[in-house]
Order: sequence, then structure tokens, then C-alpha cells
Amino acid sequence: MAAQAADAGACLILFSEAAVTGFINTGDPAYDMTLGQSIPGPTTTLLSRVAQESAIWIGVGVFERDNDRLYDSYLMISPQGTIATIYRRIDPHWHHWHSRLDAPMIYAQGTHITSVALPIGITTFLLCGDLFNDAGLEQVTQLQPDWLVVPMARGFDSEVFTPQQWYAQDRSYYIERSKAANVNLLLINQFAQYDPACTYFGGAMAVTRDGDILKDYPLEQEGVLYIDLE
Repeated sequence: MAAQAADAGACLILFSEAAVTGFINTGDPAYDMTLGQSIPGPTTTLLSRVAQESAIWIGVGVFERDNDRLYDSYLMISPQGTIATIYRRIDPHWHHWHSRLDAPMIYAQGTHITSVALPIGITTFLLCGDLFNDAGLEQVTQLQPDWLVVPMARGFDSEVFTPQQWYAQDRSYYIERSKAANVNLLLINQFAQYDPACTYFGGAMAVTRDGDILKDYPLEQEGVLYIDLE
């Protein structure tokens, strides 16, 4: 998809939360640690080569393993193949990342938010439920970036169990949070079904700081949303 996007003229492609492995962690440290990617490591080496060959920025979600700790992280890799930034999810208890009872010495969180200069402007990141963490959103507001990227692994659940509900109800919550931070929003959701009980419903959208949707990609479809932000 990175090569496809580059061939279509894109300078930047953004993948979802935990895109490298899928959001398949279980809360069992013995299993979840096997999903962890060292940074740098084989996965980043491969992605760096793709970025260089396609001359494109790549954003991708990974489970990051740092010694004996596991993070839900997001990487930006430059067209030169360098890791421009690593963002570690700051909110620990949102849906499936891990529960309050999971081993606290293994499942870890980041503490701060940074920005990076991308072709679209100064950009910062929040992963999924981080968008609803008031302290994290306040950090974004203080940084005053041009864009806020929110990669997700959001699935159907008891609150949202149809695409119609997402469009009519929950989507507006995400838009209102980015408006509260006075920042333009790029949201990317994972599309996958790992078992019959959980479907990550996909979709993507670009939203202005005033809450206007510039462009979106339909739920339950695989593909690339192309947006000209100039």
C-alpha cells in the first residue's frame, strides 16, 4: 500500500494502530511480548527500505518492546529511512490495550507528546483512546500543531454495533475532541476480523479544526484514502 500510494503521488501514508501485527494482544504477557518489535529492529529496517524505495513518509502502529516492557507505539519513518519520531500511547485503560489488572511492570505507557515536521505541516499523535485523555489533549493544545493524527483499532461493541451508529453517534465525539484542541484531525482505523466476536470496522477521515469533514473513507472496506492537503 505504501508503494501504491507513492505511485499515485502521495508523499505520506498513515497506517492504523498496531498495523504491523494487528491488534491481537490478549493480556497474557507471555504471548503479548512475542508481538513486541524492537526499535530499531527487523520491522523498522524493512519499513525504512520501503520508505526509501518509494520516497514516502510512512506512519505505522506497532507493539514496541523495550527490554522487558511493552508499549503501544506509533512510528514515523522518513523517505530517507530514518525514524523521525516514536509516540507511545499515554492512556493505559481504554478497551483492549490492557486492563488495570495486567502486569504493570510489563505493560507501559508514554508520558509526553511531541510534534514532528511532516510535508503536511507540524504534526502530533494520539493513539485511539488517548484522544479522550484530558491531560494528553491539553498537551496537544499547548503544542499548537497543524495536524493531529489519531490511529485507532476501534471495533464494534456494545456502544457501536453498526456502521450507521458510528456515523450518527460516535464519529462526532472524535470530531468534537479535535475541535476542543483547535487542531485539524487525521483519523485512521484498523480494518480486520480476528474472530467472530470482534470486527475492527475500518474507515478514515480528515477533519478541519472547525469540525468540517474534508474527506472520508467508508467503513468495512480495505483501501487507501487519498487527500490533497495543500
